[in-house]
Amino acid sequence: MPTKHKSLFALISIVLFCGTVSAQTPVRTSRPANVTGSYRLRNAETPNSLDVLQLRGGKIKFHIVALWVSVHNRDNVHNGELQGVIALTGDTAVYQGESCKVTIKFAAGKAIVTQDADVGDCYFGANVSATGSYRKMNNRKPKFDY
Repeated sequence: MPTKHKSLFALISIVLFCGTVSAQTPVRTSRPANVTGSYRLRNAETPNSLDVLQLRGGKIKFHIVALWVSVHNRDNVHNGELQGVIALTGDTAVYQGESCKVTIKFAAGKAIVTQDADVGDCYFGANVSATGSYRKMNNRKPKFDY
């Protein structure tokens, strides 16, 4: 085989080999080191809170207090509450109940909560939603009443 063809053959072999290796590299699901702590969503209309305790066996215990406060009358407050123990898969936990689906995705220093309005309102008060980006306030283990 001429030298020119040997070089081309070697280059093609390297490209094919590298493509095969990268295709076989397993994709790891990242798991946050520690999701335990208190999180807050702060704005005038929705001063929500989320408390999380990371449990053994890939689960979390959580408690969300969601509020809606009228900007016209601060005494007009609607609320909703949701709590439970759910699986933590990678960086995401999903609560599914009757008329309620809430997804909690953990990232560095925050928890992104999404309430699926198509499933229902979680029996929250009018205008109340758990959806938002909650900032982690501390790593302390929360105390739960349940």
